[in-house]
Amino acid sequence: MNDLIDIKSKLKYPESSTKIFDKTLLYEKLESEILKSWESWGKFQQQWCHNAYDTFKDYDKFLVLIYLFRQVMQSHSDKFQSLSMQEFYSHKEFVIDKINLIQISEDLKIPKETIRRKINEFENMEILKRHGKQIILNKSVIQYQIPSESIVLLSVFIEKQTEILQSIKSFGDSLTKNQIKAYFEKFFSVFWLRFYKLQIPYLIRWKKVFKDLETFNVWGVVALNHQYNLNKKHAKSIYKNTDEIKIDNFYSNLSKVKVNHGINASSISDISNIPRATVIRKLTWLKKENMVKRNKELEYVMNSKGKKNKKINENFIENCSIVTSFVVDIVDLIKNSNFKI
Repeated sequence: MNDLIDIKSKLKYPESSTKIFDKTLLYEKLESEILKSWESWGKFQQQWCHNAYDTFKDYDKFLVLIYLFRQVMQSHSDKFQSLSMQEFYSHKEFVIDKINLIQISEDLKIPKETIRRKINEFENMEILKRHGKQIILNKSVIQYQIPSESIVLLSVFIEKQTEILQSIKSFGDSLTKNQIKAYFEKFFSVFWLRFYKLQIPYLIRWKKVFKDLETFNVWGVVALNHQYNLNKKHAKSIYKNTDEIKIDNFYSNLSKVKVNHGINASSISDISNIPRATVIRKLTWLKKENMVKRNKELEYVMNSKGKKNKKINENFIENCSIVTSFVVDIVDLIKNSNFKI
C-alpha cells in the first residue's frame, strides 16, 4: 500500500517494514478452519444484505450508492489521504469527477438504462446532482450510507477470525471487536475502501449466478440453515480427522447435509426483510433451477443435484480466497503497520 499522509499534519507515516507474522500461515489456517470462518462470514452477509435491502428496498440502487462512495474514497487514496469516519462525513458534499453512466454500468454489470433510472431517482430524492461528467452527493446522503452498524458487524466477524489465528504463535493475541472498530473509525477512508473493494465484486459474482441479489439472499437464508446443521453434525462427529471438511469439498458437504427442519417462506421473509410475495416468487425460480427443494412440511432445503451447483462451488472457492485475503490484509494493517490508535 502507498504511504499515507495525515491530512492535518501533511506528514507521511509509512508502513512498518517489520512483519510480525507470515501471511501464508494465516491463509492456510483460515482455510483449514473453513467451517468456523465461513459460518461467521455467512452471518455477517445475511445481516448486511438485510440492512442494505431495508435502505431502499432495492439492492441495485444501494449497490450504485456504495459504488459512488467507493469512488470518493478512492480519490482520497489516490491523493495519499487518510480520513477518520468523523472527518469523512463532515464534508458538506462528496464530489466525483469524470464519471459517466457507461463506466458505472460496466463496473457493476447493471444495464446502462437501469443505472440512468437509479441516478434519476437519487436526483429526485435530492441527494445528488449531476454537472457534466461530475456527480455531487450532498450531505443528506449520509443517512442512507453511513455504515455505523456494518462496521460493528464486520468487526465482530474479523474478531472471530483472529480467534482462529491466535493459535499461530507468531500472530500473537487475537483482536477484540472494539479494537478493530476503533481502527475502522480512525482510518475509515483506508479501511472501508478495502471493504468496498471486497464487497461490491463479491455481490456482483453472486448476482451473475442468481440473476438478482434478492434471489441470492433468499437462497442464502436456506444455505445458512444448512451451514448451521453442517457445523452441528461435524461437532458431534468422532471421525473428524478422516472426514475433514476443506475448501474444495465444503459446498458438496453443505448441500448434502441432512437438515431436520428447513426454512419456510414466511421465515425467509422475516430474516431477509424481503416481502413474502417476492420470496415465494424467488423460491419458485430456485426450485425450477433445482437449487432448492421443498419437503413435506413445505420448508425449503438445498438441492445437491442442481446444474448450477458447479458454478456456485466455483464462486464459493473464489470468494473464500478473496475474503481470507481481506481479513489478512486488515489484521496486517492493524498489527504490522504504523497505523496506531
